[in-house]
Parts: sequence; structure tokens; C-alpha cells
Amino acid sequence: MKQYNAMTVIRQSSRTMLGEFFGHEKCLECLDFKKDKLYEIQTAFLALPDKILHHLEVIMRNVFNFANSNSTMVRLADEVKEFGAEDISKLEQLKSRYDKAFHIFLHHPEIWEKACTFAQADNLCNRYWTRCSALPQIVPLTSKAALETMGEKISAYFWQKQVRGKKFLVEYQKRTEHLHYYFIYLSDYANSYELWSENTNELECRNECRPINMVLAYDEQYGSLDTYNLGGGEVTAVLQRIFCETILQHTLVEKKTLKSAFSINQFLLRTNMLRAIPELGVKRAWISCLEFTYFGVDRRRSHRISTGNNVPDDEIYNIMEHDLNRGSVQESFTKVRFVRIMLDIELNGVMRKMCIELTRNSCTLKSNLEELRIIGEKFIKESGIDAQPDLF
Repeated sequence: MKQYNAMTVIRQSSRTMLGEFFGHEKCLECLDFKKDKLYEIQTAFLALPDKILHHLEVIMRNVFNFANSNSTMVRLADEVKEFGAEDISKLEQLKSRYDKAFHIFLHHPEIWEKACTFAQADNLCNRYWTRCSALPQIVPLTSKAALETMGEKISAYFWQKQVRGKKFLVEYQKRTEHLHYYFIYLSDYANSYELWSENTNELECRNECRPINMVLAYDEQYGSLDTYNLGGGEVTAVLQRIFCETILQHTLVEKKTLKSAFSINQFLLRTNMLRAIPELGVKRAWISCLEFTYFGVDRRRSHRISTGNNVPDDEIYNIMEHDLNRGSVQESFTKVRFVRIMLDIELNGVMRKMCIELTRNSCTLKSNLEELRIIGEKFIKESGIDAQPDLF
């Protein structure tokens, strides 16, 4: 993920959209966004009071993150399609991803709020996610009492083992019909931080106890639990056990942990190019981005290739073979790190677009609407991408 910069958001957004956004937030109304120079807009923005700047930057940071995430923008655009042809037509007419993100914020606040809620979880490092499978396929407990009990047990473990986590908060959010998220916050060790004072131009030293963040995502349809946490396998095992005991009321005897759930190295070969599966409604399937590592001169190198939407389905392989100046990149030490799959899907007579981003142990399917997610799951299974379909 690129580093956020407010000036980038202003520079990449159209004047019309900036005028609409700042007008909605009731600031910079003195500017003529169609006539004023870019530097004049940026200077006026920087001159805003700190309180207003902080409010605007929360929104602009999300605009920046969404605009720089291809899968997120495709998913948000598809959700807008649910509101009708007029809404999606207005969105598709916008050329800039920043304009599209601002448009959704301004005209579809319910979609925006939901996206922001799960943006934190979607952007967490894939390295620290672990999947536990073969769990009961039941509706989990979501009551305040159940959340409190789970929080107490997790807090007690961290307090006894690490002398932190005495304070806790557990929040529940339902993402789709079958996907349930539990956000866990524990108090970390106290530390001193220097912060800018809001009233003066001086630094203030504050003693703060910031939270430890953990996420548990349970899919009742497949009986799988995705766990995000730092601290290694021991902490993961404790979280899985406590979740099962308190939320599923199930004793976790044996678990299966996936470290390489998806077979993506196959995409190094042109012969494994994605194919449409009409019976699933998938009219077209292609790879728009591929990142792999290989041994260069005395050291390991990384190579990332991206294409647009209106290109031949094999364009990624044409670029790959041209860039590396060889007929095939298939070598014993070449590994795919990331792949972005694009699907054109006909659903109920309407063409829909879905983006699936994969690493060896993570997949963005869970962030899609339920009806598209089901098609996506079937597609990666029938395409041989899901290395262990019984544990999906």
C-alpha cells in the first residue's frame, strides 16, 4: 500500500469533484475550483484550522486507500450497481479512481461506511493470518454476554503470560450472510509518545496505553476461522480454542492450519491461462497483475507486471516473456507471490465485474457480495486454484 499524501488526493482528483467534496464539508467555499490554480487550492487546504484538517484527512485517507486498491474499487463499483443503471452510469463516467471514491462517499454513504469498517481488516498483513478449518458449520453467538466472556478469557491469558491486556473490548460485525467478524482490542504496555499540541506549536509528552488489535473471521457456511494476530502459533492456538469454546460452544480437539491454501505458482505457465466457465456465469477470466520472485545476478529479485482491462486474456504472458527475454519463466526457483484475477460475470441477466487477489495463503473473496463470493469460490475450485478445497 502506498503512503498517504493529502496533496496527492487533491492533485489526482478532478476540480469538479473537489468542489463537490469541500462543499459537502462546508469549507473552502471561497475558492472557484474550475478557475483557481492547483497550488492555490493546495495552499488554501493547508491553511485550514487543525480541527477541520483532521476531520477531512480521515475521509481523504480512506479515499486514497480505496483509490489505490484495484480489488476494493471493483467491489465498491459492483455494489453501486445494486442501486440501478443510473447510479453505475454516473460512476463509470468518472475517469479517476479518486473521483470514484469521492463519488461513493458523497452519494452512497451506506456502502462507504461498510467499506471503511472492514478496510482495516482487509489491509492487515497477510503474513499474520492463519486459517483453522473443520469447525462446526453453525450460527455463532454474537450476544453481549458471549463477547464479554471471550474478551475476559483472552484478556486473562495475555495478563498472565505477558502482563498486558488487562483492559479489553470485543466488537462484532456481520459482513455477509455467512461471514462474521470479531474485532478484539487489548491494552498494550504503557509508553510515552510525543504529540503536537492542538492549541500551541509545541510537543507534548503523553503516557498512553495503545491497543493490541486482533481479528477473528468465522465463516459458518464452511466452518472455517481466519485469525489475525501477532505473537506466533501459541497465541493463534489460544485464540482459536477460546473462540470455539465461547462462541461456537465446541471443544477444539484437532485443527488444520493452512499455510499454502492456494496454488498460484501454476500461473507462470501459459498453458495454465485462466478460462471462462459459462455454467457458473463467468464469461471471461484473465490475470491483470502478477508478481513473482526469481534469482537474478547473485540475488533474489522481484518482478511485478500489470495490464489494463481491455487487453487480450494472454497479455500478461506476452509482457512476462518480453520483459524476461525468454519463452517461459518456469524455473525451479521462480515463485509467484501475488496474482490479481478479473472476472466478467453474468448474474441475473446483468454483467458484473469481480476482482480476486490471491497470495499463497490469502484471498480477498470474503470482501465481495455474497452472490458474487459464491461464484468466485466455485471458480477458484474448478480452476484448480484452491489447493485444499475441503478446507476453504
